[in-house]
Amino acid sequence: MKKIGLFLLLLFSLFVISSCDDTSDTPTAVVTYVDLTNNNEVLKTENVAIGSTATNWTPEKEGYIFDKWYATPSMNIEYDFTKEITGDVTIFGNFTKDVFEVDTRKYYILGTSGEKNSILFGTNWKIGDANKQQLTKNNSDTSNIYSITLDLYVGDSFQFAINDDFNNQRGFGYIEGDVSSYLKEEKSYLSNDSNKANIIVTKEGNYTFNLNTHPWADLYDTENEAYTEENKENFNYSTIDTIEVIYNGEANNAGDNTPIDIMIKGSYITAWGHLLEDEYTMTYNEDTDLYTYSHEFVAGDSFCFYNFIREQDENGEWHFVGLGPININSTKVDVNNSDVKYLDLTGGNIGTLANGTYSFTYDRNKDSVIVKYDETFTIGYEVNDTWYVSGSGATEPLKSSQFGYNLTDAQKLTKIDEYTYQITMDMARGDMFQIVGNSSYGYAHSYQDVVDPVKDGVEYFYKAEDNMACRVDGNYTITLHLDQNSPLGDTITWVRNGDIIQEFQVDYDVYLKYAPLWEVSETYATTEGKVNVSVYLDKDIEFCFVYYPKGTPIEEVGSYSNPGVTITGQMLGNDGQFNDKVTNETGNNNFKTLVSGYYIFEIDFTEGAPVVNVINYKEKLPEFEAVIKGPAYNGSWEESDKVSSIDGKVEFEVTLTGGQGSNYEFGFTLYGENLGQYGEYVGYYNLGSSGDANSYMEQQANSGNNFVCTRSGKYKVVIDKSGLRTIVDFYLVD
Repeated sequence: MKKIGLFLLLLFSLFVISSCDDTSDTPTAVVTYVDLTNNNEVLKTENVAIGSTATNWTPEKEGYIFDKWYATPSMNIEYDFTKEITGDVTIFGNFTKDVFEVDTRKYYILGTSGEKNSILFGTNWKIGDANKQQLTKNNSDTSNIYSITLDLYVGDSFQFAINDDFNNQRGFGYIEGDVSSYLKEEKSYLSNDSNKANIIVTKEGNYTFNLNTHPWADLYDTENEAYTEENKENFNYSTIDTIEVIYNGEANNAGDNTPIDIMIKGSYITAWGHLLEDEYTMTYNEDTDLYTYSHEFVAGDSFCFYNFIREQDENGEWHFVGLGPININSTKVDVNNSDVKYLDLTGGNIGTLANGTYSFTYDRNKDSVIVKYDETFTIGYEVNDTWYVSGSGATEPLKSSQFGYNLTDAQKLTKIDEYTYQITMDMARGDMFQIVGNSSYGYAHSYQDVVDPVKDGVEYFYKAEDNMACRVDGNYTITLHLDQNSPLGDTITWVRNGDIIQEFQVDYDVYLKYAPLWEVSETYATTEGKVNVSVYLDKDIEFCFVYYPKGTPIEEVGSYSNPGVTITGQMLGNDGQFNDKVTNETGNNNFKTLVSGYYIFEIDFTEGAPVVNVINYKEKLPEFEAVIKGPAYNGSWEESDKVSSIDGKVEFEVTLTGGQGSNYEFGFTLYGENLGQYGEYVGYYNLGSSGDANSYMEQQANSGNNFVCTRSGKYKVVIDKSGLRTIVDFYLVD
């Protein structure tokens, strides 16, 4: 009996324990609170029941003031403590130093206006008159308040920044309070960040803006793919800076109520030209305060409206002088009140899907447009009668077209009949082009118009952004077939006639470009059609190469008017041992790294179109040794002892004698793997932009590459080979 009783007691106990476990098995999540200002140090964690909320608390940190909690490390979204927990979450805390620092920067208002009484008129987001656009700094040891009082007019668009490059920009997101009755926010397609959004005026008046800055608490968006130490001020922001807005009443100088000029430009209606005639200008109705425009459009046109600023000369003729604040594109269409089934709003511009008359009613106060369609189409459709191939490539005539900067008869299609145009030309793998009516890409035709880019299982043409690009080398006849009713029916057919006919040049100057800034590297010159390009690249970096005829002046490389010929990701070869470290499947025709490391690319022009192979790869940048030589250092050109690099960078201190002339020249030589028997010379052409003593180093006479030290002293030298080009910076020690 005792044994049975004991068994029942144990059974009952197990039942009780099991029951208790079941009732306590409520799902929980871990909330982790971290300090963003100290490498995400964990401040505390807590277990929170799923469906409940996290605890809002204020941590303390000596020498700092707690700002707030954020949902993301970029601090662009404040954490919502009313939000139910659904899983593990990290909350990011930001502290600011408990110290005051006087702000010595100058701030300006930058923007645009269509009203001549506005100080922003004609400035086009630049500093036109610094005295008028500069904010006044208060004289205080306890606050940094920048103020400006000015008249603003409906449609004026602006931000605050310290220069034309928009360093330290302060946009709509910094405004305190509700300003919806007279200002609104406008984000750009480049950024969804409110701090970078434009401030748009919706009510004319006199305004005072007080910008309160806290330079000791400024932060930098180092996670942005475009961030570098050189451009860091473009990514400066603050979580505690504010803009106070005071509406003082009516403008001191009321707008003259002269309607602003809003005009249309498009692919077919103006061939993307800026036409100033009344036919292409919106009409202003003073009674309704609305702008209207009506015109017949051919199906397949693409266009937008801009605010063109123009002025009359002494002869009464109008001249275009700049762009104003208005940009009416597909994002401004009031889809609820427009005939959208006749519109293509998938791109940035407004597109038409049917021949007919389109009428536009634009409300400047709402910055929106209503579009109505009528099937009336009396002007008919006349096809353009001049066509060119415009693009870039290894073959002529694409090579010399330079994406429309150099359209000549060599790029012109031959007219077969009224609706058929044709050109026969060589194309190499990676060559890309469009068929256009002019250098502005009016009437452009591209990959979407190509018939059968794939034949017999072989892809001959592929889409390269907005271009059609060649996959298979050869001599081609390209035919443009024009539809009699609209460009929506136009097609491009092609025939490959055989192999390439022309002989290729094989020696070029090659440059590497990579995201996000796409600056050009140092020059890599081919020898007998081949060249190796060595560079350290992080993971997921997109890049390409460009090439130019040998001897092209470096100041032209990468310029707007001379973009060079692009070597795209489609030119990746099959022979590189380490080709699997990169990919050309980026969606925009670039190469992309799959792993971080030191890459050596071989570019081979000997077969015509360039072929790229990754012939070597290492996880780390090879180390090198540096020497200094020159009379400014030791009175002669004998080399110093070698100094070894660490992680692709070498630092050492030297004492230099300063003055003018050849007795004060010097330079460096680097020795190491892939640097050649005689090493790499580092001189004035390698001077960086970060050293505080770089200004004491001048260029050797007659454009030589030696440094000339102009100030005696002890300098720290930093030579960095981890980027696009070898850089040397100087810092004054004493």
